[in-house]
Amino acid sequence: MEADVEVRAGDALVGEVTAAPRGPVVTLLLACTGLLLAMRVARLFGRLALAYRTPAEVVVSDDGSVHVHWRVEMLGRRLADRDVLVPRAGLVRAVREVRYPRIAFHAGLLALAAGSYVGVSSCVDGARAASPSLFAAGIGVVALGLAVDFALSVVAPGVTGTCRVVLVPRDGAKLCIGAVDVSRADALMARLRQS
Repeated sequence: MEADVEVRAGDALVGEVTAAPRGPVVTLLLACTGLLLAMRVARLFGRLALAYRTPAEVVVSDDGSVHVHWRVEMLGRRLADRDVLVPRAGLVRAVREVRYPRIAFHAGLLALAAGSYVGVSSCVDGARAASPSLFAAGIGVVALGLAVDFALSVVAPGVTGTCRVVLVPRDGAKLCIGAVDVSRADALMARLRQS
């Protein structure tokens, strides 16, 4: 449903239109076929090489209807403008999600597992061969794995998450607005609950 509604910038939730979340089965099928990787590479190429952007504004009116306005930009030029108005009765669900990067956590676990495996193996071989240098190297590898895991576990909590808002209308496709401010997203959700 499209409409012309005046957008007040002070009340707007500012972000960027992103792909709506997929279900686990679809994600698994896309990953197994390699299409998920191809889509990520194409999206990264568009963002970096072509400066592809989709800035968006979301406003909740007094009657609870949600107005989403976004534009498509490429190489600094505006290609299209879109306006979608979702009436309050037509909004099935609105969700705010905050996702935190987990790469540091997984890298820390990998370092701990590799350090433990290699270090304990070296310690056992050093004890069997009565080699103090091999035993000390094993202890050093275990300590290094623990240190890397500890360092990455200290770094990870300080990393801020990315926030996105997913709007599911009764008619039409899901709208996903990413890279939004968490406090503004909370304010938008509170305003939707009040109306």
